[in-house]
Amino acid sequence: MTPPMIHNRYLPLCLHRVCNGVFGAVLLIGIGSIWFGEPAGSWRHFVSRCLIWGSIPVGIILALVARLFSIVQGVAGGDGYDELPETDDKKPVA
Repeated sequence: MTPPMIHNRYLPLCLHRVCNGVFGAVLLIGIGSIWFGEPAGSWRHFVSRCLIWGSIPVGIILALVARLFSIVQGVAGGDGYDELPETDDKKPVA
């Protein structure tokens, strides 16, 4: 029988904030890059540039509000720590 492992499924807050901000910014950049190849004077190119430049402040805002609103909350898992079975430490592990 192998000893049970503790699985910490919570991301540290700093890493959670970075992931939340980067994911939101990359998502907005991906949407904005759809029309980036249009001619420079078209409205689609303008919207694309606005979405790409707007991804920077949106990423920062999403990183700051990671405790209230999280895009990546489900990535790390649900409950945090798994329930560990009670073991008797006096018995030798074979």
